[in-house]
Amino acid sequence: MSQTTTRGDRVHGAAMLIGVLLMCAYWIAFYLSDITKPNVAIIDPSDPGAFLRVYMGFESAFPLADGFIAVTSALAIFYLAAKDPKAVLFGLVGSGALMFLALIDIYFNVLNGLYRPSRLWADAGLQMEMVINVICVSLAVVSVIRFWGHPLRRA
Repeated sequence: MSQTTTRGDRVHGAAMLIGVLLMCAYWIAFYLSDITKPNVAIIDPSDPGAFLRVYMGFESAFPLADGFIAVTSALAIFYLAAKDPKAVLFGLVGSGALMFLALIDIYFNVLNGLYRPSRLWADAGLQMEMVINVICVSLAVVSVIRFWGHPLRRA
């Protein structure tokens, strides 16, 4: 087994670390500002408060699971840098959890009409949500493919 970390491992680890840091930044913004919340007056002008309660209840269920993803991703990054086969285990677990949460979030948004083009164009919070969903799905797919094919998996 090579003792040096490959360029691909460094890039992958950096992408995962950026994802973990952005996840932390999102939750700080979520709890301390309104920039991550949709404009409920556009979504349901008849009763914006009711929708906000549902949306906040749904989104508030994510921090614990996101924390799990952050921990498993951090462990994957650590073990990847150390060339330890445990990187594959933690990388696959974290990537699967990331995909699962992204798909739940996407489905909620589609089911509730939040990703309608007219709403997306009018709401920076929803635009941010869509970008986050695309990044999460992309990072999860790339990470699963990369970890599954990684030489450490056979070590």
